[in-house]
Amino acid sequence: MKCKLCGQEKKLRNSHIIPEFFYKPMYDEKHRFNVIPLSEGQKLHFKQKGLREKLLCEDCEVQLSVYEKYVRSVFYGGTGIYITNGNPLKIEGIDYKKFKLFQLSLLYRAAVSSLDFFQNVALGPHLIKIRNMLLNENPGNKLDYPCFMVMILMEGNKILDGLIYPPQMMRVDAHRVYRFILGGCFWIYFVSSHTNQVVYTEFILDESGKVLIPLKKAEDTHFFRELAKNIVKFTKK
Repeated sequence: MKCKLCGQEKKLRNSHIIPEFFYKPMYDEKHRFNVIPLSEGQKLHFKQKGLREKLLCEDCEVQLSVYEKYVRSVFYGGTGIYITNGNPLKIEGIDYKKFKLFQLSLLYRAAVSSLDFFQNVALGPHLIKIRNMLLNENPGNKLDYPCFMVMILMEGNKILDGLIYPPQMMRVDAHRVYRFILGGCFWIYFVSSHTNQVVYTEFILDESGKVLIPLKKAEDTHFFRELAKNIVKFTKK
C-alpha cells in the first residue's frame, strides 16, 4: 500500500493520527478513556487506544516522531523553554522548525485520514503544499498555514487536557479555519492562499521561538457550554 506522506509502496504502520501522548491524561487505571457521545443514539463508552489507521510507512513515522517527541517535551517537560505566566502566557525558546512541522503534520494526517472523526478536515489544493513542506522539512514562515493556540482552563485554573474532540471547519474572514481540541488547547489553523492577511499575529509561533497563548475558562466559552448540555442530553436514557 502507498504511504500517505511519501507516496511510496511500503508496508504501512498502524499510525496514530493524534499522538498517543495527548491521550495519556485521559486514561484511567485500566488504560481506558471515555468516548463522549456526539449525537443522539450514541452512548458513553470506553476505548483503550487512540485513533489509529494504516497510514504511514516506518520511515515517515520516524520522521514525524522527531516532532512529536519535541512537542511532548514542550507540553510535559518544558526542557529548554522559558515561560512567563500571565494572560496571555508567553513561551520563548521553542524550536520553531520542530514545533511548526508538528502542527502541520497534525493537520495533514487529519486531512488524509479516512476515519469519521476527521471527516471535517478537507484541505483541497493546500494538501499537496503541506505535504511538500513536510517531505522537505520546510516549516515555512509564521504565516504559512498559521496555527493559533488557546489554552482551556477548568475550575481552579486546571488545564483541560482530558478532552480530544473532532476537528471542526468554519470560515473566518474568507479563510477556512480548522479547530482541533487536544492537549488542553484549541489548535486553530488558518488555511487559505492569503494567510498573510491574518490579524493578531502575535498569537502565532514566530521564527524566534516565541508564542503568546491566551488563557480561556471553559465555562466562558459557548462551545463548552453547549458541549456540556449535549452530553447530558445524549446520555439520558
